[in-house]
Amino acid sequence: MTRLLIAGDFHWQAGSAHMIAEYVTAAPALDCEVALAGPLCRMDEQVPLLLPVVDDLHWGTHLVLVFEGRQFLDEKRLELCERFPRERRIVLDPDAHWGEHTVLGVDDSAGTYGHEQWQQLYRHLSDLVLQPRLGTLPDGAQFFPYFGMPKPVRRPEHASGQLPYEMQYVGANWWRWDALARLVGAARAARPPLTRLRVAGRWWTGDPHPDHLAATANQPGWLAERGVHVTGPVPFGTVLTQMAKAEITPVLARPLLARQHLLTPRMFETIAAGTMPALPPELAYTTDLYGENIATFLLGDHPAEDLARLLRDATANRRRLGRVQDDLRRRFNYRRVLGQLLAFAN
Repeated sequence: MTRLLIAGDFHWQAGSAHMIAEYVTAAPALDCEVALAGPLCRMDEQVPLLLPVVDDLHWGTHLVLVFEGRQFLDEKRLELCERFPRERRIVLDPDAHWGEHTVLGVDDSAGTYGHEQWQQLYRHLSDLVLQPRLGTLPDGAQFFPYFGMPKPVRRPEHASGQLPYEMQYVGANWWRWDALARLVGAARAARPPLTRLRVAGRWWTGDPHPDHLAATANQPGWLAERGVHVTGPVPFGTVLTQMAKAEITPVLARPLLARQHLLTPRMFETIAAGTMPALPPELAYTTDLYGENIATFLLGDHPAEDLARLLRDATANRRRLGRVQDDLRRRFNYRRVLGQLLAFAN
C-alpha cells in the first residue's frame, strides 16, 4: 500500500491545509493512506487536531513536500528527508518558485529567499517538481493541479428568489486591493448599479498587516463610501455557503500568480458555491481550465456592462455555469486529483 507523508508549513486558517484534508478523505477509495509528516512539518495548534500526523517517518512510502511562501525545512529537517530515497520524494510547488524568476512591481516570486536559493533547494530534494500551472511549464516541472473541486453546495440553476448580495468577495486582501477596487467601481457604474455589495475578509479596511504592508495595502473607508458592507473573515468550513449568498462572486488572484498562469483554490471553490464568477481579463487563461462555457463570465473592456449583463441574463448564465460545475467535478474531484499524484509516486 502507498502511504504518502506530506510535509509543509500548514495553518488551518490559511494556505492549503484544507486540500490535504480532502486528500485524506479521498485516500481510502484509492487503497492508500495520507498523513502529515510530524517531524518535518511546521503547524499551528489546530492542524494536529484536524489532520492525521505521523511521527515515525518509516510509516511512509513516499514523501511529498509542499512549498508555499516559506522554506520550512531547517538543517535537521533536510537531513530527515534523506530517509526517503530520492526517487520517492516529490516537490509540490503551488507558488511557482521553480523556474523563471518573476518580478511584478514590488512582488517577487522568490520572496525573501532569493531565486537561486529556491532552485538549489528543489534540486537538492527531488528530481520531480509538480506545478499547478496552465500553459508552458519551466524545464524540469510537470503539471499537477494540486487543488481540486470540492463537493458543490448548490447547483447554479437552483438559485431562487433574491439572494442577499448582488456581488461579494469572500477572502483576505492579499495583493488584491486594485482588482477589487476596479470591480466595485464597475458595479457602482453599472446600469442599473449594483447596490447590495459585501466584502468578507481581513485587511480590506484599516491598518494593513505590519509584516506585509504592500500585500495588504488598502484605502481605509473607500469601500464603505461606495456602499460596500465590510465584515471580518467568515469561519472556515462556511466559505462555500457564504459565497453562495451572492449572485456574482469575483475570482481574484494575486497578480504575480496570474502572470504565471497558476491555478488557485478559489478558481474551484467559486464554481462549487454555485455563484456566478466574474473573471477579470488577467484570468482569461482559465479558459483552459473551465472550457468554452466560461466565456460568458469573462470581463472585457467594459466591466460595468458585463456585470449588468450577468444579472440581466442570470437564468441562462446559471445553466451555463451548471455545465462548468459538472465538468470540473468530473475532471478535478479529489479522488481523481489524488489518483494523479499517486501515478507520479508509482
